[in-house]
Amino acid sequence: MNYLSSILVAVVLCVSSAGLMAWHIREWKRLQSMKIDPREREFRRRQYRRRMQTSAMLGVLGVAIFIGQLLMIWVTSRLFLVLYWSSVLVLVLWMALLALADMAATSFYYSQEKNNHIVEHARLQGELRRAREKEAKLRNGKPEPGH
Repeated sequence: MNYLSSILVAVVLCVSSAGLMAWHIREWKRLQSMKIDPREREFRRRQYRRRMQTSAMLGVLGVAIFIGQLLMIWVTSRLFLVLYWSSVLVLVLWMALLALADMAATSFYYSQEKNNHIVEHARLQGELRRAREKEAKLRNGKPEPGH
């Protein structure tokens, strides 16, 4: 039963990997057809690369689990099995680091975007205030400064 559940997990990981990769490709193609500024395009390109790598590694993990189960049946060397599963663990840790990098990059990008919007909002509010003051002066019959 343990082998069957491990193989089921391996299959789910491989199918999930293929689905995620198809989704990332579809999103990247959609973004390619959109008019976006170069800064966002570069962010999206790097995000696409990170996510494709992580999704592909998810499939590799599924295959590694499947192969690992076969090795546990056929291979008697404990050292080989320890080295094999240690390399699988390194793969999982690398995937976790990529996921953390993606989260950090996304958080950083959107915090910069938020700051840019706040600055732009303040600039537009200042322009609006100046335009309203100018309009109020014109309505009150006061001449504009410099005229």
